[in-house]
This record gives sequence, structure tokens and C-alpha cells, in this order.
Amino acid sequence: MNRYRDLTREELEAVEPDVIQFLSESGVTAKDWEAWKAAGDARVGELIAEFSVGFWDRATAQIQFLERRNGDEVWVFSFEEDRASLIRCAMDGGEATWYQGEKRFEQEARGREIFLLLEQGALPTNAERWKAMEQAMRETNVS
Repeated sequence: MNRYRDLTREELEAVEPDVIQFLSESGVTAKDWEAWKAAGDARVGELIAEFSVGFWDRATAQIQFLERRNGDEVWVFSFEEDRASLIRCAMDGGEATWYQGEKRFEQEARGREIFLLLEQGALPTNAERWKAMEQAMRETNVS
């Protein structure tokens, strides 16, 4: 099983300078690349897969906080090297119910965990958002 999915054509086009750099570093000329694409050469898929892994590894390594909204629920995640913490707020008729949790994983699985949440619609956020959710949870649970 692959850790990540390959980037789509649109995603590759959005990072075209990085793709060109990668191909250059891999010793692939523009002429070779175009010929391989035209011929349906398997090397094209292999290179896209290799580039995609590097792309997702770099992208997920930069993320520490994620937020996912789903209807009346907000999920905020904080990632460390070997674990993720979660704060979830579910609204029901104006009443907030809070959940907190933690998941441990191997260091090398961190990127995959973040990738899966991104694929489910989570978006990068910041420490301030995490702290605001913690504060709101504490204030709600105090009463």
C-alpha cells in the first residue's frame, strides 16, 4: 500500500517548477520526458509516484495543526513527532459537547496520518486556533 496518492495532473501543473527541478535532478531531459509521455512509458508513472511521495513528505512535515469541520462539529488536531492530540466540539441545539483524545503512532507514520486527514477535508491551521479551542473547552466544562 502506498503511503500517499499520486498528485493529479492539476496538482502537478500547480507545482510545475518543482516537477521540472525533480526531473532535472533525476537526469531526465525535457525531450525524454515528452517522448516517454507520448509513448505511455512506465517510467512516467514511476517518476510521478516518486515525486508525489517527496512532495507529500515535505508538505506534511510542515504541518503541526489541522482543523476539520463537518456540519455542527469542529475537529482540531495538534501533531507532534509521535502522537496527535484532538479536540472535538459537537453542537446540538446550541449545546456544545467536547471530546478530547490522543493517538500515538510511529514517527515515520506522522506524514501518513496528516495526509489522511487532509484527504478527508482537514485544512492546516495554527497554534492560536488550537489554544482557542482548548480555552473554549475549559470555559464550557467549568460551569
